[in-house]
Amino acid sequence: MRITQNFTNRTYLKNNNRLLSNMNKSMTKIWTQKNFLRASEDAINASRAMTVRKSLRELDMYDENLEAAKGVFAAAETSLTTLGHDVYLDVQTKLETACNGTYNKDDLKIFANELRNYAGFAIETLNADYAERQLFGGTNNSAPPFKTIENADGTTTVTYNGVAVNDITDVSAVPGSKPIYVDIGIGIKYNENYEIDPQTAVDVSMNGAELTGYGKETGDDGKVYSKNYVQLIFDAAHALENGDVEYANATLDRFYDANAHVLTEITTLGSKQNSMDFYMTKNDDYRMSLKERQNNVEGCDMNQQIIDLEATEAAYNAILQMSSTILPKSIFDFI
Repeated sequence: MRITQNFTNRTYLKNNNRLLSNMNKSMTKIWTQKNFLRASEDAINASRAMTVRKSLRELDMYDENLEAAKGVFAAAETSLTTLGHDVYLDVQTKLETACNGTYNKDDLKIFANELRNYAGFAIETLNADYAERQLFGGTNNSAPPFKTIENADGTTTVTYNGVAVNDITDVSAVPGSKPIYVDIGIGIKYNENYEIDPQTAVDVSMNGAELTGYGKETGDDGKVYSKNYVQLIFDAAHALENGDVEYANATLDRFYDANAHVLTEITTLGSKQNSMDFYMTKNDDYRMSLKERQNNVEGCDMNQQIIDLEATEAAYNAILQMSSTILPKSIFDFI
């Protein structure tokens, strides 16, 4: 009789603990809205969940890259718009006024000083930084990319990453001209030389010499003219200082061409920003799909869990009521 009672007691306590454990599990699932908390509880779905979570983390990284790239392009567009609109209109007005009027040498020198101020402002604009990086320095982030050298003859030489803009014939050979690719989630691919395919990533590097023009040309008058936006302003100023109105006037058309190139680059930057918005929207759509997949893999059926909890709780209350008839009373029950 004693052996039978001990067996009954152990069976009762075992079932009691099992029901209590099941009830706690159901409550935990309802609280967390997850079907499992440890991989050992569901190895297959846990593996699937890790894959989904990895994809979600990668999407977050891609979005950060896209936001950073969009910020760089927006800041660059603002700087170039200042050059292509504000500076250009002021310089054009000053040059046209100086070249079309009858001014003495002192007056022309005043115009020249004003042009030099605009050129200096253009240099400052092109040397702008964003998030502690040079916007137009390419891979050069250690020093301002555009600098000026005052020559003995009174002329000013504009340099980009240490190279005179007039001496540049191949802009890709200038220091700091390597691309800076950013992974935005479209799948980076490499060619046979282990170089990144430009179509599979976004290049956030911007070559200031390429944006503002480089090299020089010989005009019909046999004189040499720069193709660089800023260098043309300095050259026009120097010409006015020396009373060479003809040369200063000849820089006007070339300055217009250099500015047209800047305006084209502004349009390109706008297109790049639109591309960033497109990829971010695409990532948002993909994120929604992944979230749904994650919920299917990790989430629990709330209605079913509530039903299971109520059933388990009812069974647990019932087994507690049975304890008075199953478990023998001891002297401690009467104390």
